[in-house]
Amino acid sequence: MSAALKDDIKSAMSGVGVTLSGDMLSKCMALSSNLHISPEQLAESWEAHSLNKNVAELNDLSFEGYRAALRKDFDANTSMKVEPGTAGAVNSRPGLGKRQNNAAGSAMVTPPPSKRHNLGGGAGAATTSAVDAVAAKTPAAAAGSPNTKTAAITPAPPTNVKPLRAAKYGERTNVGQTVATYNPSNLADYAVSATEDMEDGPNPRCTIDATLDGTADNVTKPYRYMFTPLEDRAKALDDHLVGLGEEIMERFDIKAETAKKAGASNKADDVKEGDADKAIAPLEAVGVPRQEAVCCIGRICNEAHEGKINRTSVLLEGSRHHSNGARVNLDLSTLTSTGTPYSLFPGQIIAVEGLNSSGRKMVAQRICEGSAREPVKSTVDELMRYHHGPTDEAGQDGKPVKIMAMSGPYTTSDSLDYEPLLDALNQIRVDRPDVVIMTGPFVDMRQPNIASGNIVLEFEDGGGKMNVTTEALFVNKVAAAIESLYEEDPNMRTQFILQPSLDDAVAEFVYPQPPLHDRLKRPKEMQLPGAEGIEYGTLGLQHIETAGRGDEEGFKRVHCVSNPCTLKINEMTVGVTSTDVMLHISTDETNANLEPGSRMARMAQHLLQQRSYYPLFPPPAAQTMATNLDLAHMKEWSMPCQPDLLIVPSKLATFAKKVLDHSVVVNPGLLTRGTTGGTYAMMDVHPMKRDVLEGAGGDIEMDHGIPDRIKIDIKRI
Repeated sequence: MSAALKDDIKSAMSGVGVTLSGDMLSKCMALSSNLHISPEQLAESWEAHSLNKNVAELNDLSFEGYRAALRKDFDANTSMKVEPGTAGAVNSRPGLGKRQNNAAGSAMVTPPPSKRHNLGGGAGAATTSAVDAVAAKTPAAAAGSPNTKTAAITPAPPTNVKPLRAAKYGERTNVGQTVATYNPSNLADYAVSATEDMEDGPNPRCTIDATLDGTADNVTKPYRYMFTPLEDRAKALDDHLVGLGEEIMERFDIKAETAKKAGASNKADDVKEGDADKAIAPLEAVGVPRQEAVCCIGRICNEAHEGKINRTSVLLEGSRHHSNGARVNLDLSTLTSTGTPYSLFPGQIIAVEGLNSSGRKMVAQRICEGSAREPVKSTVDELMRYHHGPTDEAGQDGKPVKIMAMSGPYTTSDSLDYEPLLDALNQIRVDRPDVVIMTGPFVDMRQPNIASGNIVLEFEDGGGKMNVTTEALFVNKVAAAIESLYEEDPNMRTQFILQPSLDDAVAEFVYPQPPLHDRLKRPKEMQLPGAEGIEYGTLGLQHIETAGRGDEEGFKRVHCVSNPCTLKINEMTVGVTSTDVMLHISTDETNANLEPGSRMARMAQHLLQQRSYYPLFPPPAAQTMATNLDLAHMKEWSMPCQPDLLIVPSKLATFAKKVLDHSVVVNPGLLTRGTTGGTYAMMDVHPMKRDVLEGAGGDIEMDHGIPDRIKIDIKRI
């Protein structure tokens, strides 16, 4: 089993959201070799199997069913076929057991196995048996003598196994089934009828602020990228390391060696009574040899430069300012043997306590994995206004705020009909959420029809078909579908938040990513026969604001935000990124001694502790996870605060978990998976009780307490 096969399988499986452990990788390699299927077919077959059997994770238990399904398909495709009427035909051949001469010299007639079974060949590859070889060498056979009986044994067909058939979108089962729930306080379901919605008036029951009161560094407009010099990129990385390093020093009370020499030892008077075992060794530059324990702050790097990081290839890189950019190997054997949990990935900034007697290798004894920011607090007066204020003043009037979150693709891989999106909008008509958070891709560059440029738009009333641009597809399939909601019900109070994706054909391919925007300030109509009324240079979102209103003014219905973005819905801070950072970290992470079932929460915790929506550097090299980072704008993908709600759509298993006490992290999944449907999240954020707020002073700042007053259901579309 070659290293190339190993890398190909890991890359293919990671593309469908599966990270293989060492044992599982060996099993998949054996499966690929024994059944003669390519890594791509292996990944496609697993994706189909997981959707058909409702299996979320590839483990020892699910692997048995997966292997059985592949073997069943393998047996069905490799049955021998013999032409009728020739079952008993054989070749006449001279002297059984004799050698035959050929141009290359004397050799046995029977060819090697690779010639007998051309299993790796493509369609039409021939296989040669010993009987055929002898017949071909016989002069009578070559001359077509009528005295020679020719064999009619049909060669074995190629044994490439066809991927298991994935269910079509219309054939999906378990529509509306809840696949994950978060409800620690046992909150009741909150349903809104159209009648109740109209009685509360036309004003929304919540406000959306994409500037976070001016403290967020969200990208607000397009910018020039791919022009950042190497020196500026290096400086941005180093500034980030120094800045977060100082926060880690403050968080864990790490002091420099000079403080120890002055008599302020970290392990004595400066430590509270009973916390001596928690004291950290004095700070030292990376790469400086010391005979006693020291603490170093740096960035995790992969020594191999290629492939996934592992526990033997971990480097710690210091800052240019403090360590002159020095690197040392990290020996994690002590942590592994003592049962200390850790999780490391390239780009992560940490503090490491340990021994570095040689200056080249540091034996880690303790790891401090970053420092999260403080969550935002609100005054009692603000909370009272948001939670119990009248609806005509954008208050909740004591009712929950309902939020729906979903992520693209919004159409299946075999169609451009956008059926999943239409079904999601029908669900919005029923549930009437206050806010709908939609993350891209809206026009997926990886969709086969879009990737090939075969974008055909069918006109209504038999108007024919026409090849259109990606912008026109967005206008007619996404913007028009949302617009129809307000055309049918002008009093609907739902607000949409649209965030692009790096896979979007109608957005900039750079991270951080500007909001969706029109290419032209004044859209123009196509001057082509049959294209009357089709505009170009616009995404058509402006029509949503006027749908059903006429000339009347009202609240803003669509908010286009950057990727990533930190915003506020009433008092609640919400962080959103459409980039699959969870999958990216999982494909390039090494860990040990984690509690069973805690890996997803641990990866989400990394985002908070690293204060970043994308802490990984460099990004994965796989084409399916391409991420164009603009390091000059690194500040724009940092977290200005610890968000109350963090939404991270991913191909990995859906989940909703409480992380670091103050935050709830949600992976709503993808609305579409291949040719079938996926999942979305529905969240009810209940208000604080009136008597609790009235019993506190108006100027007192309070934690939002979102983990205790939110109910989350992740459902199948």
